[in-house]
Amino acid sequence: MFRYSTDYLFGGKVPELAAFLESLHWPMPKVMAYTSQIVELVSSVLILLGVRFGAMMLAINMLVAVLFAHSGLIFTEGETPFNYFLFALILSLSGMGKFSLDNLLALRK
Repeated sequence: MFRYSTDYLFGGKVPELAAFLESLHWPMPKVMAYTSQIVELVSSVLILLGVRFGAMMLAINMLVAVLFAHSGLIFTEGETPFNYFLFALILSLSGMGKFSLDNLLALRK
């Protein structure tokens, strides 16, 4: 996710995403495109650090992408976002593991 979101944000691909969202008649497509990519970037960094909230953010973002941008087509064009959604959902429900930032903060209390 980190690579894809940096490609979109810093590679000039956000206008393509905004045009796609505009073709779907989404309100404020440019704002939505930037918001989506920023959430993906921040959530991927949080997942790398081991923060469960990052996985929850990514799960919600990917669920919106699968349901609304890809019309729920999880076996064709929406397969990749659906897999990211499942990955993020599993991480948010099971936790990040022994060496996560969440676990280290929980041990201090």
